[in-house]
Amino acid sequence: LRPEFTIPLCLHHLDASAPAARYNYAGSVFRQNRAGSNEFQQAGLEDIGNSDFASADAACLSDMMAALARCGVDDFTITLGDQELFAGIVRSIDLPEAIANRLLRCFGDQDLLERQIAQLSDKAEQNDNPDIAANIASSGDLDALTDHVSALLAQANISPKSGRSAEDIAQRMIEKVQKASFVLSTSQEAALRAFLSIDVPLADATGTLEKFESDHEVRFNGAIDVFKRRVSELSKRNVDLSPLTFKASFGRKIDYYTGMLFEAHVEGRPEAIAGGGRYDRLCSLLGSGDPIPAVGFSIMLDRVAALLGSQGSAS
Repeated sequence: LRPEFTIPLCLHHLDASAPAARYNYAGSVFRQNRAGSNEFQQAGLEDIGNSDFASADAACLSDMMAALARCGVDDFTITLGDQELFAGIVRSIDLPEAIANRLLRCFGDQDLLERQIAQLSDKAEQNDNPDIAANIASSGDLDALTDHVSALLAQANISPKSGRSAEDIAQRMIEKVQKASFVLSTSQEAALRAFLSIDVPLADATGTLEKFESDHEVRFNGAIDVFKRRVSELSKRNVDLSPLTFKASFGRKIDYYTGMLFEAHVEGRPEAIAGGGRYDRLCSLLGSGDPIPAVGFSIMLDRVAALLGSQGSAS
C-alpha cells in the first residue's frame, strides 16, 4: 500500500539514471490514522535533479498555487518555513555539535523544540560533577579522556577487543557530558527565541531576517541568499505574494526534508489541502552515490473536493 508518491518517483528517477526531470502524478494513496479517509486521491509534482534551488523552489510553489486555482480554490493561504535558515542560526551561535544536532532534530515539532530550549536555558539544573572522568569529559580533551579510560579498562582487566575501544567510550562520554552540562548563554537563547518567533508576510521576510542578523550579530550565511533568490524568482513569475506567510518555526518531523517547506490552508479547516518542500537528502537515503536536489508538492484531492462541496452547498 502506497503512503505517498515521492519515494516511488525518486526510485524511478534513480533506476532510469535520468537527468534533471519534473514528474507529475495522480492516484490513490493510503495512510493509517489520517484525518479523513485512510485511502484518498493525491496529485502533485516532483522536480528532481535541478541544481538551481531558488528557481526550482519558486516554480514548485507557483505551480501548486496555479493548480489549486485551477481546482477552483482561490482563498487559500500558504505558510512557508525554511529549515536551512534555522540550521544557519544554530551553527552561527557557536553551539557544541551534540547540542546543535539535538536542536536540529527537534525542528518541526514546536512543543519539543521549546522544551529543549527551556531545558538548555535552565542553569539551576546544572551541577558540578566530582567524577574524574566526567570532569575530563567536560573539558572536551579526547586524548586525555582516552588515556584515562584505557587505564580504567586495564585496571579492570578488560580487553579493548571485548567491546568498544577506549577512544569510542571517551568520545561518547564527552558527548553525553556536553549535553548534560551545557547551558545556553543569554544571547544564544535570545537569538533562538527571536528567530522562532518570526511570523511575517513573505514580502516582508527578507528585511525582517536581515534586521534579525544585525540585532543578534548572527549570520544565516548561504541560506539567506537562497531565500532572497527564491522570493525574487517568485516575483519574476508574477506570483501574488499576499497569500504567503513566512513562519520561521514551521517545519516537519520527517528526516529527508532539508530546506523550504510549505502548506496551503483554507480558513475554517484545520487540515492542509496541499503542501510540499525540498528534500535533497532523500535520493541519497535511497542509495544514490551522489546528492540529488529535489523539491515537490502534493494536493489532497479529497480535501479539495470536500471544500468545494461545502462551498457549493453554502451557495
